[in-house]
Formats: sequence, C-alpha cells, structure tokens
Amino acid sequence: MKKRNSDKLQHAIQSLENAVRYARSPEFQELSMEFKNVLISAVVQNFSLTFRVCLQMITYQLIDRFGAAEVEPLAAKELLHLAAKEGLVSNLDQWLEYLDCEHLSQLSSVAVRTFEKASVFLKDAEELLCTCSKLPNNERRKAA
Repeated sequence: MKKRNSDKLQHAIQSLENAVRYARSPEFQELSMEFKNVLISAVVQNFSLTFRVCLQMITYQLIDRFGAAEVEPLAAKELLHLAAKEGLVSNLDQWLEYLDCEHLSQLSSVAVRTFEKASVFLKDAEELLCTCSKLPNNERRKAA
C-alpha cells in the first residue's frame, strides 16, 4: 500500500477517534442539547469521511489484486463482499451496516444510529489499516 494512502486513512481514523472520545466524555453530558447536536453531527461527518476513505483503501487493494477493469465497476456492496472474500475485512455484516449508516447519515432521524456505530467502526477501520499495511508487495497483482 502506498504510504500516502495509509496516512490518509490513519488521519481520518484519528479525527473520528477524537470526535468519539469527546462525545463520550463527561463534559459532553453537561452540554446543552444544541451543542450536543453539533458534536453528534461532527461524529457523523467524521464517520462518513472515514468510511469513504476505507472504501477507497479497499478499492486500491482490490485493484492491485484484480485490476481496475474488474474492480472499478463494482458498487460499494459488491466491493465489500469481495473485500471480505479476500480477507481485507473480517466482519462483512458489520461493514454492510456501516454502509447503511453512511448512506443514511444525512437523515437526522438515523444520525443517532450512525453516532452509536462510530465507536465500533473505529476498531474495524483500524483493523483494515493494519491488514492493508501488512500485505507484501509480491502478493499484489499489477493493475490492469
């Protein structure tokens, strides 16, 4: 994996982790509902950004293995299925839930669901970063 790609994911994970940590802090509980809503929105936006970077990393890894012609036409759901088959993600059902949260995160009625999933997602995003970083170059196929 190219260094710039892992740095981008690492930065997104760190930003989400900071937002979640603050939203879970005692100080958060003391805020007015208006400020809580702003911070929940920040967590949801960080979740969305980090999820998109994860999908980008998955796409890069799969292109290395199968070529652009095979991977680029895939929808996100298909991409996740292939990522699970290739061992890039370990819990497909969880990643499909993240996909649903990412698609629905703009709707205020489900923003709380996304907010709650953010903590669990952090662990899986970090696992993806580790998995992609450990892949030896000789296991990758040249992109078509």
